[in-house]
Amino acid sequence: MSQQIKGRGRARGRAGPRPEEVTSGASSVQAPAPIAAACPAPPPGLSVQAGVAAPSGVHAAECSGAAQQAGDPGQLSERMARLRVGGEASGERGGLQRKLLRFQMANVRPEGAAGKKGSSGAPVQVMTNFVRINTEDKWCAYQLAADFRPMLGAKPLREKLLNDAQQVPKPFVYDGGCLYTKQPLAPAEGVKFAASIKSWSGEVAIRQVGVIEKNTPQWLHLMNVVLGKTQSHLNMQMVGRNFYYPDQATKLPQHRMEVWPGFEMAIKPSDGPLMLHVDVSHKIIHMSTVLDVMYDMYNRNPGNFQAAATDALVGQIVLTRHNNKTYRIDAIEWDKRVTETFPRYNKSTRQSEEISLAQYFAQTYNVNLSDSGQPLLMSKPRKRDLPPTKGGRREQAENVLLPPEVCFMTGLTDEMRADRNLMKDLATFTRIDPSTRCGKLVKFASTMAQNRECQRVLGEFGLAVAPNAVEATAASWLRRLVDSERADWDNALKGNGMFQPVNCKNWIFVYSQRDEQAAADFCQKLSRASQSLGMSFGEPYVLAVAQDRDQLWVKTIEENIDQGLDLVFCLLPSNKKQRYDSIKRLCYVNKPVPSQCVLTKTIRNPAKVMSVATKVALQISCKLGGVAWAVSIPMKRTMIVGMDTYHDKRQSVSVQGIVFSLNETFTQYYSYSPIVKGGKAELHNRLEVGFNLALQKFREKNGDLPTRIILYRDGVGDSMLEEVKNSELLQLKQSLSKIYGERMSSLGFKAIVVKKLVSSRMFRKQGSQLRNPAPGTVLDDVITMPNFVDFFLVSQYVNQGTVTPTHYNVIEDMNDANIKPDQVQQLTYKLTHLYFNWPGTIRVVAPCHYAHRLAYLVGQNLMEEPSPQICDRLFFL
Repeated sequence: MSQQIKGRGRARGRAGPRPEEVTSGASSVQAPAPIAAACPAPPPGLSVQAGVAAPSGVHAAECSGAAQQAGDPGQLSERMARLRVGGEASGERGGLQRKLLRFQMANVRPEGAAGKKGSSGAPVQVMTNFVRINTEDKWCAYQLAADFRPMLGAKPLREKLLNDAQQVPKPFVYDGGCLYTKQPLAPAEGVKFAASIKSWSGEVAIRQVGVIEKNTPQWLHLMNVVLGKTQSHLNMQMVGRNFYYPDQATKLPQHRMEVWPGFEMAIKPSDGPLMLHVDVSHKIIHMSTVLDVMYDMYNRNPGNFQAAATDALVGQIVLTRHNNKTYRIDAIEWDKRVTETFPRYNKSTRQSEEISLAQYFAQTYNVNLSDSGQPLLMSKPRKRDLPPTKGGRREQAENVLLPPEVCFMTGLTDEMRADRNLMKDLATFTRIDPSTRCGKLVKFASTMAQNRECQRVLGEFGLAVAPNAVEATAASWLRRLVDSERADWDNALKGNGMFQPVNCKNWIFVYSQRDEQAAADFCQKLSRASQSLGMSFGEPYVLAVAQDRDQLWVKTIEENIDQGLDLVFCLLPSNKKQRYDSIKRLCYVNKPVPSQCVLTKTIRNPAKVMSVATKVALQISCKLGGVAWAVSIPMKRTMIVGMDTYHDKRQSVSVQGIVFSLNETFTQYYSYSPIVKGGKAELHNRLEVGFNLALQKFREKNGDLPTRIILYRDGVGDSMLEEVKNSELLQLKQSLSKIYGERMSSLGFKAIVVKKLVSSRMFRKQGSQLRNPAPGTVLDDVITMPNFVDFFLVSQYVNQGTVTPTHYNVIEDMNDANIKPDQVQQLTYKLTHLYFNWPGTIRVVAPCHYAHRLAYLVGQNLMEEPSPQICDRLFFL
């Protein structure tokens, strides 16, 4: 069946009306719900027999090594090297370079940077989720390379062969591509020897690559390989990159799920000693297979089954329990079946023979597939997992095909997250307070330190785990800004009103005719709530839509938009993405005017309607140019820039959301959101245009250009830091030099990368208990990174579970050395107060979150760049 497959990008989110506008409602795309244990008979859509053809994308390297142990390498090695069934690529050529990319330590420290540690703020003693790793004084190790000719595909067989070989120095660790030893190879120029194992026979060549030095990617990789080797002695299984205890799983039969406890672990570089990072992790595994989900979906909607299944399942992560590996579903191959065959080597007959997928799973894993007509799930190999060729390009690899019956759903869908009972039950296990979390990681470290086999593995490479968490001294800026530890001023806002309110005089109120009474009541609540904020609403021009059709909604609004209109307000009966997109595209692209959408069900609760009305009134005033509140930031002629990116893999485009502050309180912004379809050159050109427009707006409002520009850049992974610094920022500074001319030498320019996806934690010590650090707590030492000018900031208040800090990394500091680390940290914390959809601090600086909201709106809903006439207001709130 030919149809468009929806991509799931990194910046994806819920479809439909934006969360702050519509405070409840699920996605318009219905994801599979938990289903009952008993499954009906296979639906016709899953049992239609297709012609049996040789599957071009079937792989067979995971077969415990059997599929690639060809007796006749000349006939089968090349052919079988390309085949897998639900497994990992066996080719390890280029594997070392690929693996070491994870451990590259980018040097993005600004030239001439004096230091990163602040000298003021109230000291706070904290525990971290890092454990010290002790090493020998004269530590030394060697990196070797092992070549198998012909190729021996199964890693366990390669490792056993190396372990039996006398020519390989002991002890050693081997991860399938990298071989590390504590003793040098003798002779150093290399050795070759003949070897055989099972049906494989050939030659093994060992050569010494070099000596491992501390604080290098090879060193970090070795440390983590040794660490991973210890986990098998703790009865843990690796799923993805983390380790879990399947035997300690907690079952939730009412939800058809189970929760695997485990840990995320890695040895990371830091400004302190060598440390092991440990954090509690949970894996949510469904007791329902993908085939069960398909049966359920067919019973609910047989007429549109294939389209609904593709829409709901593509992009989901599944687990195959026979090998505990996870895969992303990239497509469903409706024309392929488990009866299709592929060539496989038979150890008994020493011949290649055709075997079906169903036969393979029965013989190899003792899994009997019940539905011979089930289609196959296709998973594309990730580009970063493919070995590079000599020319630097990635090698091509066949797609992985998996029967839905062996794939178990993982994680949560939007529909599941909307289930309060499910989330409440899961929170019992996954939402852990600081004392419990720290206790679990310390207990785990103690277990490692006391386990004899772990001691042996670590000791062979001169390592030992300290059974306690690393402590550090943080600084707190809380008392300088607010009195309450919650950093919440909701009540103060209602009592004192907005900082700079803007009234809404000329506006239209559009609603479904059946919601006429609800619309009238909410208009009254909106008028009353606005008075406490110091703003007012004029009488709206009400428009009732007779029939709930998308075209009629858009036509009604379009016919009543005039030049003097302040606002289009829509009371929507349902959370329908297509209608929401059409309304926003009309109001922000075709006929620019601020708009506000609210779901009818959001205002039906009498106990909460006044709270909803107050938030909506505040949001509307800010969309019209008002300022909800402000924080004292004594920096003159300074522009703060927030930048984030939305990626749409369906269209192979990206949206660069950028906001530029225009006033001294950093509360008014000019926004720019180019849709980039080309490469880096187009992005650089669009950035230059955006900065030109924003600086022109700044000069019009303030009389001159800013003397300082501070850029907060979100959406940058560690592997992209050097590229952003040496390419994107270089191009940006060249663009600024064209604008500033001779004044460029006096322009202060600072670029700070913002990273939310961190697993580093801080636990505030309070007597014998551990608590979450208060908002405004900064840690700029011990767990920070070498070659960085970075700090961790806890800016938001969390009353359940453990708070996650945000990582800020200064990668550019041009002509701005007069701002000390303390001032950068204080500025960053103050900027987390200025997001007008929440009367408190948020996790990132407000400009970055505004940029995220802008990029998401354009990429997910508008699909076009908004009109310049509306870009000087926060229309994307």
